[in-house]
Amino acid sequence: MRLKSFGQGETVFHEGAEGNEAFRILTGRIEISIRVSGQGDVPLGHLVPGDIFGEMALLDDKPRSATARTLEPTQLHVMNVEEFNELFLADPSALSPFLSSFFERLRNTNELLRRELEGRQVTPRQVHQLLEQGAAADTHEAISSLPKITLTPATKEARKAGAPDMLVPDRLPFRIGRRQTGEGADILSANDLSLRDHYPYQISRNHCAIEKIGSQLVVRDRGSTLGTILNGQAIGTEADHMFLPLQPGANKLTLGGEDSAFQFNIQVESA
Repeated sequence: MRLKSFGQGETVFHEGAEGNEAFRILTGRIEISIRVSGQGDVPLGHLVPGDIFGEMALLDDKPRSATARTLEPTQLHVMNVEEFNELFLADPSALSPFLSSFFERLRNTNELLRRELEGRQVTPRQVHQLLEQGAAADTHEAISSLPKITLTPATKEARKAGAPDMLVPDRLPFRIGRRQTGEGADILSANDLSLRDHYPYQISRNHCAIEKIGSQLVVRDRGSTLGTILNGQAIGTEADHMFLPLQPGANKLTLGGEDSAFQFNIQVESA
């Protein structure tokens, strides 16, 4: 991997440009945007240190589906396909963040396609467009532009699972899932809050996320086995909805079924 520095306001790549490099942010912030007819460049979200972007270029030769621009002086790790293959043979553990990003992108794209295609016929071209949109849209949003969100455990089981007494996410999406058994990195998961659970599991490895969809703050189930409950309503693959909006003020989140003791309070305050 190579180190590359950018000044404030510089473009890393343009929507529609050719590219074969993936990037990981070391310092600084990146804004991801897409062109919308009649509106110009529309921001999708902000990326912060540790985030990865542009990795779809390692998988195919399609043009960039969005524009990446620095919001402040930024340092990036840069890697092309050849370097990825070399690193895979020499030091596979160094690729863990990139592989986690690939898998999370795949989960998000599968859900996007399911939501968009369910109950209607579409052409292969439309499917490709949806895939491109999904790849561009999985970005973090700075929490400073949103209402304050506070997550606290509501039960002793939630505290024993490893949840801190109070957690204030500094970016969205904020992903919650089950911690793997044993030591070492879990490259199949990309969680901001990893919780302990024991068989028979209530918490899935990639369980749910607090995120912004459109102008709404929501809790989205990430395809968990037993689903998620928000304010008494079930969300998940076996429910009527994959996500539900967070209410202003107090919210109750349950990971798993109705009998699950992994319960949390989510407080949403005005911006």
